Amino acid sequence: MDWTPGNVQKWVLWTEHLYRLPQVGKTFQELSGKDLCAMMEEEFRHRSPLWGDVLYAHLDIWKSGSDEVWSATEADSSCSGQPIHLWQFLKELLLKPHKYGRCISWLNKEKGIFKIEDSAHVARLWGIRKNRPAMNYDKLSRSIRQYYKKGIIRKPDVSQRLVYQFVHPV
Repeated sequence: MDWTPGNVQKWVLWTEHLYRLPQVGKTFQELSGKDLCAMMEEEFRHRSPLWGDVLYAHLDIWKSGSDEVWSATEADSSCSGQPIHLWQFLKELLLKPHKYGRCISWLNKEKGIFKIEDSAHVARLWGIRKNRPAMNYDKLSRSIRQYYKKGIIRKPDVSQRLVYQFVHPV
């Protein structure tokens, strides 16, 4: 990402405004876009203990507009040894339509809208990944709804059962 430190500051200010966060921008002011994108979630939390996870998630979704970044994110999250978040896991499944297309698929990739086709199967896969054999769709959907508050996932404008949207900046 070819952002200058000034561009990074604008993005941080915009994100603060969007999520009504307190000012956290000063802790990111010297970073270029490349530096910002290279940071792990732990580094975001170190710079902003209360809001680093929100900033990290928002940037990751924001970056996901390009296919190359979707592929890089997939490799990073599955190989890094870092704990994976549900929204990252859902992105991983969406990246492999040949393997998981029967249980989750894009309705509109450009807008980040996807549908969980087989909720029991997605919940079972998430349970396997997190080593929680009792995982079911009720628990999974509760976790998805938690992302509404953080502005990571939302229901699309035309609400449908099992259809969600990754939040992209306007």
